[in-house]
Amino acid sequence: MPRLARSKQCSRTGSFAARKRGSRLPRTGYLANPASLIGIPRLKAVHAGNKISFGSSALTVLALTLVKIDQASESDWIAAGKTSSSLVEQVLRRYLAERGQSAIAEHFELSLTLGEAIVDRVYGEAEPTSPGQLFFVLNTESSFVLGVGEAIKELEGAYAGMGQAFYDALRRSLYRWIRVYDDLDARERIEQMTEWAEGEDDPDSYEIPNLEQDLPPCLKDEHRSGTSRPLTSFPVPAVPRLRKLLETTTELQRVSHSMERPRLDDKWLERERSYHSLDLPLPAVLLYFRACDAVMACFDDECEYWGQETPEPNLIIPVRADDPASVRQALAVMETLMRVLVLTVRIKTIIESREKPTCDSVLMSEANSN
Repeated sequence: MPRLARSKQCSRTGSFAARKRGSRLPRTGYLANPASLIGIPRLKAVHAGNKISFGSSALTVLALTLVKIDQASESDWIAAGKTSSSLVEQVLRRYLAERGQSAIAEHFELSLTLGEAIVDRVYGEAEPTSPGQLFFVLNTESSFVLGVGEAIKELEGAYAGMGQAFYDALRRSLYRWIRVYDDLDARERIEQMTEWAEGEDDPDSYEIPNLEQDLPPCLKDEHRSGTSRPLTSFPVPAVPRLRKLLETTTELQRVSHSMERPRLDDKWLERERSYHSLDLPLPAVLLYFRACDAVMACFDDECEYWGQETPEPNLIIPVRADDPASVRQALAVMETLMRVLVLTVRIKTIIESREKPTCDSVLMSEANSN
């Protein structure tokens, strides 16, 4: 699976983030607030940064296009007070609500905004985009945590190779649309920690997480094959919960691959990255194996640095306000994204129907011991 290659954290000279020996219980400030709402779309009444003002000509054109493609009706126009901005907001909110926004908002903290640029232009102005060019932008407010260790173990116990196939299908499907933090990210972080520790006067005084001891056996180097079997190639598990888990993950895989991510001009994107000094996207999902494992420890450690620079959005969806085909395509991309997120929540629910009490008791026990 291709990994994110750009990383500015490697260039931080004189910094070493590994904690000295002590408690390994990670902070829980990054956990998503179940009561949070997704800000879709964030349309302001006045121009602020890259947000579209209600008087924007592009927004008026977009409202007209939504009517042309039958996403808005005369009754919508009347309900919106015959205001283009209100019509756009009303149509988009309805479109997302009908595709599972409420279920997603109970677990994810994401922000989907509509604007004329991919980040707020606070200091100066970037090279302007062409007239009528808009962007739907998905950003992470906090990460959705999903513990998969027990599920992998159970699936592997049912059929050899099924646990690995489940894990690989899950993260690869998610990675097509959002940034995922997983054991490969943790491994890269541990390599950084080890390199930094070697330059310290007392390297043994720093605790570096041990990833190998936390990996399920089927994911260890000596047992892991380069490519896992397709999930559909395994017999159906006898346990109903495991069968449902595999069916949902297979559906996630199908939906994720049913559409390509929006294509962006590489030169334009590199200019945006350079101009705004964009860092890596913040992870929308954290995949860990057990409470307080090495993946969680590395994720918690990296949280110390995230936010120092503007993160690149998880997903950028360009849309031409005056082009019906472009608007239809943007809406189709958003629908696919929503389906991916809804299925991810469903997978978490299936896993936690067995795993949650155990995970909570472990967290409580370790917290009390510290």
